[in-house]
Amino acid sequence: MRRAASVRVLLVAAVLAALAAGSTRDGASASPTATRVVDRTLLCRVGYSNGARLLLLTVRSASRGGDELEWLAHATVATPGNPLSRQNSQPTLAGVSAGWPPPPPFASGGLGYDNTRCGPSRVKVPLSPKGLTGGVASAFGEDLRCIVGKSVLVRVRATFRRAVEEEPDKAGDFVSALGRMATGQIAVRTRAGKPLVYVDVADGGRARLFTKGCS
Repeated sequence: MRRAASVRVLLVAAVLAALAAGSTRDGASASPTATRVVDRTLLCRVGYSNGARLLLLTVRSASRGGDELEWLAHATVATPGNPLSRQNSQPTLAGVSAGWPPPPPFASGGLGYDNTRCGPSRVKVPLSPKGLTGGVASAFGEDLRCIVGKSVLVRVRATFRRAVEEEPDKAGDFVSALGRMATGQIAVRTRAGKPLVYVDVADGGRARLFTKGCS
């Protein structure tokens, strides 16, 4: 399971790195549509594997060597994809990464979410670990699976140090906002409102994970 989680992290990292070259960086001038806070609530379809619909969680605090980070703090919520597809077999529904200064090749952390499996929702999803158990994720990473229904509510929010813009990838199926992040948060609930997952990352490199019914 850890190898699969590592693949998900690398896929998210590749998306962020590919978009970073054309995105607003810390210290760059912002366009009129830029904002310091990106906040999206989504209704996302969940994939299945071995007869169960699953959320795949990977959360990892940053590792610091002296004044430099060896990797960013990050948290991703993914799901099994189409096993017959040659494309991403474990698409990321939402992810956040933070830490300063960022290690090469990254220019910053960022936020991202799926634009095909997920669509906008007006349902209120609190950003809170209330009713869940967990704590600070280790630098070795925490990998969990949650059995859920056909769809879940996902809220992803990030506060950046400077204004950023949301940008889709070339295919238009994944949207990212890149920049130095003060805090990033993801909350997942059932469609009935039951809390399932809360994760957050911070500029200092800490990541936290709280869940219920995941292992």
